[in-house]
Amino acid sequence: MGIFIKISDFLWGWPLIIIILLTAVVLTVRTGAIQFRRFGYMLRTTFGSIFKKEEEGEGVMKPFKLAMAAMSGTIGTGNIAGVGLAIGIGGPGAVFWMWIVALFSMVTKYSEIVLGVKYRELNKETGEYNSGPMYYILKGLGSKWGWLAVTYALLFGLGYFVMAFVQSNTIAAAMSTMLNVKPLITGIALAVLMSLVVYGGLKRLVKVADVLVPFMTIVYFVASLVIILMNIDKLPGVFGTIISSAFTGSAALGGFAGSTVVLSMRQGFARGIYSNDGGVGLGAVIHGQAITTHPAKQGMWGIFEVFIDTCVVCTATALVIMFTGVYGSGEKGLALTSLAFSTGLPGKWLGHAIVCFGVVMFGYTTSINNNFLFQNAMGYVFKNVKRKIIIMVCGTLSLFGAIFGAMGGLEEIWGLSDLFLALVILINVPVVLALSKEVKELTKEYYGHGQHRK
Repeated sequence: MGIFIKISDFLWGWPLIIIILLTAVVLTVRTGAIQFRRFGYMLRTTFGSIFKKEEEGEGVMKPFKLAMAAMSGTIGTGNIAGVGLAIGIGGPGAVFWMWIVALFSMVTKYSEIVLGVKYRELNKETGEYNSGPMYYILKGLGSKWGWLAVTYALLFGLGYFVMAFVQSNTIAAAMSTMLNVKPLITGIALAVLMSLVVYGGLKRLVKVADVLVPFMTIVYFVASLVIILMNIDKLPGVFGTIISSAFTGSAALGGFAGSTVVLSMRQGFARGIYSNDGGVGLGAVIHGQAITTHPAKQGMWGIFEVFIDTCVVCTATALVIMFTGVYGSGEKGLALTSLAFSTGLPGKWLGHAIVCFGVVMFGYTTSINNNFLFQNAMGYVFKNVKRKIIIMVCGTLSLFGAIFGAMGGLEEIWGLSDLFLALVILINVPVVLALSKEVKELTKEYYGHGQHRK
């Protein structure tokens, strides 16, 4: 396991930082900085459309429902334990780099969804659409790149299978620490709850996510906002510490024991990408089902998801940790976040309860989302196997993974998931860059012809 962590640490240093930033800068230029210039339109066409009637266009599901399904995979334990891990290891400066990667991930995820919708294809057997990076690799780059599409799908599927271990591991840690529940019992309970969804495909996932994601996000954010408002006088000092640490590193103190600028960047980038999935391709897989009139319009949901996930939920966690002053306590990960909430809210039990609730709810929805992505990817790799068999096998493996993951070690599992994530990004991001001309043309077509005003 140590070799995987070493490779992951190397890739998440300058190699991925350069690749992600370079691609995002090119996409920002080619789309006319759409994540900034069209931010208001993004809010109107996403959040503003929640209560509108079903729109016209091709597709099988309403965009908002798919956004909730996608966010069930992005708003997870990474928003709670992941942010605590980033600050605990990389220091306060990691928060700044998390914000930077979010701004760039917006346009990357936008581009992925645009390509995903353009190259989606209807599956006559299921009545749903097949979509994702494997399809725009094959159809966008040409059949000679079919091997790369299969490689991507294989790594993507295995990656999300391993990430299911991360979710159950973090849930088990929360239940053990806060409620003294044995990890094995937590793992079994999680597997039982997952079994109610994992065999039902995307439709079952959407039904659950449509209810749980908005509810749990609001509860967690409101609890965070209470702590922030109670300590609002510390705002200037907190932002000053975050920004200064991002460029100078942190002096030896507590958990991060003298983090360097590169370490802060690595933690901020890794946890940011892990949380919002910009550059991974998740959005292209799920949003390919959307009822929409144009790929560029659906792409707005990619910007929306990154904004809510990183700029709102992850930032809320980070500010609670910073405002309560526990970032130098020596704790990291879930323990650091839990300490922050128990310090900031009256009575330790309330803070622990909020974190435990968040971890369990976020972790559960992410686990069922990860299973769907695992199934989807394996369905591409093993095209000749019936879909029902793929769902059954992958679903069962995910249930066992939840049980074993609950009893695993935190850093080793996070390291392995980081490695898979890095390999997937190394394939997907250059492909999106290679197809950026098409993203540019579709963006220009939509906004240049005034379709966004309809």
